[in-house]
Amino acid sequence: MGMSVGGGGKSKVRADLNVTPMIDVLLVLLIIFMVLTPLMMMDHRVEIPKRAEVDLPPDVASDQTVLTLTKDGQLFLNQTKLDRSELAKQLTERFEKRREKTVFLNIDPEANYGESLRIIDIVKNSGVEKMAVPSPKEGEKFEIPGAEGTP
Repeated sequence: MGMSVGGGGKSKVRADLNVTPMIDVLLVLLIIFMVLTPLMMMDHRVEIPKRAEVDLPPDVASDQTVLTLTKDGQLFLNQTKLDRSELAKQLTERFEKRREKTVFLNIDPEANYGESLRIIDIVKNSGVEKMAVPSPKEGEKFEIPGAEGTP
């Protein structure tokens, strides 16, 4: 607001509206909307997994595979004793049509380390995707799961 002093001692009040700050604010808002609008219009890509070609039966927890290596080098697939030469064939057949390809390795702490690594290599090369090695609790004896007593 400006005041002008005129003749006669009366002051006149001028009622001019200053629109420059309002135009500045409108231009800033216009620029923000011009930048944000294309970003909001972008499509988000969603990749949906393809349907399985073969309907496989679901795996059940009771159908777990436990491979046991004892300290004297004996191999057990669940409770069945088998030779090292048969291991790869047995595992390949077992996991050929299964969705969940996990083997639990139950290795005796007193077993030969090199033999343990050879068994792990055989398991890895026979189509198994996951290997789990349960660790025994302190003071717990090593045993074959499901078998009566220890070997």
